[in-house]
Amino acid sequence: MPEKLEKNGTRSKKQKSSFSSQFILGAAMDDDQLRTLFSSLTVLAQQGPIPVQAYSMVVRNTSPETLAEQLHQRWLADSKFAPIAADIILHIFNLDRGDFGLASCCLALLLNDYRNRLEVRNKSKLMFRNSVRALFGLYPVYMKMDECVAKSFIKPMFNCLDTLVDNNPDREDAKTMGLLLSENGRTLHQLNQYLVDRLIVKVRDQMCSDEPFMNSEIRRIFLHVMDLWAFGWNELAIPDCLLIEYDAPPQKAQLITRKQTIPIVHAPRKGILKERKDDIQKVEFGSKESIV
Repeated sequence: MPEKLEKNGTRSKKQKSSFSSQFILGAAMDDDQLRTLFSSLTVLAQQGPIPVQAYSMVVRNTSPETLAEQLHQRWLADSKFAPIAADIILHIFNLDRGDFGLASCCLALLLNDYRNRLEVRNKSKLMFRNSVRALFGLYPVYMKMDECVAKSFIKPMFNCLDTLVDNNPDREDAKTMGLLLSENGRTLHQLNQYLVDRLIVKVRDQMCSDEPFMNSEIRRIFLHVMDLWAFGWNELAIPDCLLIEYDAPPQKAQLITRKQTIPIVHAPRKGILKERKDDIQKVEFGSKESIV
């Protein structure tokens, strides 16, 4: 289990010393020690970026197969672990001057989960969603290591997004699909624009459906995906008038600009004109009257 943090959310000197001495660089780790290390790294990640020195505790003389299997189990169980696994894989790749051993083992596990995705999904939708998150989380790292190898991610990424929305989806499936599209839409668009357009059609279909799992949160995520798609996956190009909090009461929504928040009062057009007319006042400037 991860160590308890102090009240301010940081580790005490004693805890840090214990954490460092628990994993000695160069010493082989068993499965329990690796699990404890990954749990500690997850806790550290919640406090901010993890220093590179922490990854050095993942020692070289631990076999790539053992380390890959522990990483695999962790990213299937923890939806937030994929970025940490990606950093570990890249760090060891750079540390060993291009040794692709760990990366190859992790890739084999990823692709095996993809080939058996329906079986994995039937056993646990949570594990399937986390495996999809791992695909998207590790793809940029493999692009840095070997672009040719990274191409093996392309088909699984698109097909897994299809599976999330096509294969009896629930609320978490739809939410995961929408978030992955909003975060990776630009990359997917560069890889295959046609397949992205197909996904957008499915998003539109879900938005218009009366599925019981479709709530305001998911519709808001999907609507943001639609806006990103319409404006070339460039969030800065989206007009401020479209950035609205749709959970606000219908009488008063909040227009979110990039610098300030402006309230918008929804009223019939005649009411708006009447309010503007009533607001006209006579103000004197010198010897003349001006209507403001």
